[in-house]
Amino acid sequence: MTLRSLTLNCFPPDKGTMKLLIVAALVGLCLAQHNPNTKHNRTSIVHLFEWRWADIAEECERYLAPNGYGGVQISPPSESVVVSNPWQPWWQRYQPVSYNLCSRSGTEAELKDMITRCNNVGVNIYPLVESSVLTFWDSRLYKIATGLMLAHPYGVTRVMSSYHWDRHFVNGKDQNDWMGPPSNANGSTKPVPINPDSTCGDKWICEHRWRQIRNMVIYRNVVNGQPLSNWWDNGNNQIAFSRGSKGFIVINNDDWALNVTLNTGLPKGTYCDVISGDKSGGSCTGKEVSVDADGRATFSISNTDEDPFIAIHADSKL
Repeated sequence: MTLRSLTLNCFPPDKGTMKLLIVAALVGLCLAQHNPNTKHNRTSIVHLFEWRWADIAEECERYLAPNGYGGVQISPPSESVVVSNPWQPWWQRYQPVSYNLCSRSGTEAELKDMITRCNNVGVNIYPLVESSVLTFWDSRLYKIATGLMLAHPYGVTRVMSSYHWDRHFVNGKDQNDWMGPPSNANGSTKPVPINPDSTCGDKWICEHRWRQIRNMVIYRNVVNGQPLSNWWDNGNNQIAFSRGSKGFIVINNDDWALNVTLNTGLPKGTYCDVISGDKSGGSCTGKEVSVDADGRATFSISNTDEDPFIAIHADSKL
């Protein structure tokens, strides 16, 4: 169920209509792992946490659609309580006070415009998805875990895109875990600026734009429909597996190096590792992996590598 379906109703809906819409949305999300209804065989969505509707619309057009994202989970669109102590925390969005579709992310008109623009480029909008725990604060482990999630065939995957706040720990608890998104003095949410290197500024993290995650979203789309096969592990925290004959991933989360020759299931050729770099024309900006006629390749991953995993797929063949 996507918000595109909800636009058929007038805003704001009456209370009875809203109840039906909420039930329909929840039923749709329960079925989403089997029938997500994403377009163009896309298999991943991103939670643009606390983004403004105008910024989401632009991100759909300039980045999400071109890089294979199938949907966006948005923060609750309804008017909510305004909390001043602590100052405008993130959780105030989850305490609605009316059925009006007006929030610090934008107006009803901006919400409708965002939904239309995102849908027009093949990106669906989702109002609610179960939350997760691992975050950008441990970026190395976060990238490994997200890479594994995107490589595995189960369900529809969701990538988190969050913002930075100043943490303050007392007795092991972050006293600032309530903090809302980057905002102006009047409480309005700041725009998401895009830097020349494609990262985001002004405390917006934008994990969905990290090369490793973006490329694994593309990887997942390339291998869609292929079975998990050619599994290998060392009995500890080094694993590898293919997705049929379309893709292969190797992960080293041990405290020692990985050096192993494995059956990738891929055709003979030289492939660009999409974790350490990008395929650019006929060359690779990162590591290259040579697969022999038997589908075997040798992998070396140090436990001290910034990104201790390698992923190759049919479209990264040089």
